Amino acid sequence: MVNRMLIETSSDLIVSSHVTQLANGTCVDAATLLNGCVLTISCDGLALYRHLDALQDPLGNGLIRSVALTAEACLPDCSPLILEYRAGYVGLEGGFVLLIGLNDVRLFACKQDALSNTNELQRLSLQYQ
Repeated sequence: MVNRMLIETSSDLIVSSHVTQLANGTCVDAATLLNGCVLTISCDGLALYRHLDALQDPLGNGLIRSVALTAEACLPDCSPLILEYRAGYVGLEGGFVLLIGLNDVRLFACKQDALSNTNELQRLSLQYQ
């Protein structure tokens, strides 16, 4: 008899996600990434924080960077915004898609645009020191 062990591994770049509020009261979806940073998604912006506790800091200590979404890239004003995620793919409400790579997060209007890497709406760098 041969003992076999299945090792379950995941290529998901998101460890967990939940809806929360920032210190200023803005409702966001917070996605904790493998490296411990937190990507927040709101109807009008994306932001990267050093850790989950930084979302509640009224002075913004721990905010690495943020980007306001353009008018064409604004997401529906609802929650949750994150509907599904697998590997670096994040399906959002309204058919929008985020692709998380090693260096950045890119927003697309639909799956087809994301798959063909065309018509990128917005980009947020994941680089920090």
